[in-house]
Amino acid sequence: MSWELERCRPVTLELPAEFLELCEADRVSPETVLRGFIADLCEIRNHGSEPREDGYQSNGSDERRLAREYYDRVGYPYMHD
Repeated sequence: MSWELERCRPVTLELPAEFLELCEADRVSPETVLRGFIADLCEIRNHGSEPREDGYQSNGSDERRLAREYYDRVGYPYMHD
């Protein structure tokens, strides 16, 4: 599989009922959860003096570390080998 780097790309996916139910129970939107994980994984920091227009914002240093540990542990960086 070949991926071209694009600056921004919309993705459409069906979310499982379990994820939607979890978000609903916690009163958080699925978009907020996914944007937060992506921001933590990519270490996106939204500084008050220079806010990002796309709304991505890391949730903190521990969250950034844990998101990266999850990503690495699953083996995503090595799936192309």
